[in-house]
Amino acid sequence: MNFQQKTERTALRRIMACGLIASFFLMGIVFSACERAEQMMAPAEEPMVTPEEADTIVKLGMLYSSPLPGTTLSGAELAVSEINAAGGINGMSVALIAKDDTNDTAMSVALANELIAAGVAGIIGPDFSVHAFQVGPVVQAAGIPMITTYPTNPTVPDAGDFVFMGAFTDNYQGELIAKFAAESLSAKKAAILTQSGLAYSEGLSQYFKVSLMASGEGVEVLQVFYDENDTDFTTQLTEIAAMEPDVIFIPDFVPMVTTAIQQARAAGITATFLGGDGWDNPQLLEMGGDALEGSFFVNHFSGLLGADLGEDTSHFVAAYTEKYGMAPDGPASLGYDAVRIMVQAMQRAGDMSGDAIRAQVAATMDYSGATLLSKFDENRHAIKSGVIITISEGALQTHQVIAP
Repeated sequence: MNFQQKTERTALRRIMACGLIASFFLMGIVFSACERAEQMMAPAEEPMVTPEEADTIVKLGMLYSSPLPGTTLSGAELAVSEINAAGGINGMSVALIAKDDTNDTAMSVALANELIAAGVAGIIGPDFSVHAFQVGPVVQAAGIPMITTYPTNPTVPDAGDFVFMGAFTDNYQGELIAKFAAESLSAKKAAILTQSGLAYSEGLSQYFKVSLMASGEGVEVLQVFYDENDTDFTTQLTEIAAMEPDVIFIPDFVPMVTTAIQQARAAGITATFLGGDGWDNPQLLEMGGDALEGSFFVNHFSGLLGADLGEDTSHFVAAYTEKYGMAPDGPASLGYDAVRIMVQAMQRAGDMSGDAIRAQVAATMDYSGATLLSKFDENRHAIKSGVIITISEGALQTHQVIAP
């Protein structure tokens, strides 16, 4: 059966399905039911592969979250297009099967099972640690290697030796920004604003606190907490203001970060604000405005003014900008590199079995792409480069590049 015949038959099934539904339900219900019928018959993410093509295609799965971080998928798609243009995996094309978990943990697990059932040779993602905690045991049981994108919690790979982290860990970035606070900003008094119950915020806060306290004598650290749905930080900021800190660390995401900083500035707090990779958001400057001036945050990647870009990073920035009409951000770099590291492991593997690919991912050394990765350590954490970004004159600029 050729492609046109398949398309016509699929279209006929859709019409028949919708016609049957229409005979029993009112028009408004019909529309919704037809949508569901079409989605069940032709999942948008699954590429159509004929039996003849099966031996020439390697399926690579991906779990991503929308609307944020969003750009991990863009980076992954760019990597796949470049890989296929260069000959694929030993002559076989890569078919990226991307599934949007909509930032829902149960959905992420269900989609991981779908990808495994579809016969993927590896999985990229998911985008958040909370999902990776649950997906990890699934891929471990299936023997399918997985390289995460945005997750930074160091316990993500605890599920087993098929789970690798594409981003640096919270302990690494917590130590990095604390070292910067102590050495570059001479901070002796620091406040930490932590979201209760958010693993990312609580973990990164703890690593920052421990590292800063160990930086020298006379260091004071005050940690205050807020809840997920808080929009008024008056109580927390009043306590912080009484301390008169040199720096205030807020490991969270937009809009919580920008809301808290704007309220702090309005309250007359003049401390330097610091953040983690969660600040890397296209809406950061728009939502934070002038209140962010002079702040710093640690990130995975920078193609910004002041960055000392190598050849591979420069290529990524130029190719991404040409393809999408905008400069890449940190999540985009993570999606791009995770795909390339996985595919390079597949190219080196003697066969396409999970064990062979896993062994070659673990053996990755001195990778160069959007970022630099020295290796995966014994815990399958990425030992890689990082950057300190500053906000100056209303724009993001690279302040410092840290080699792996």
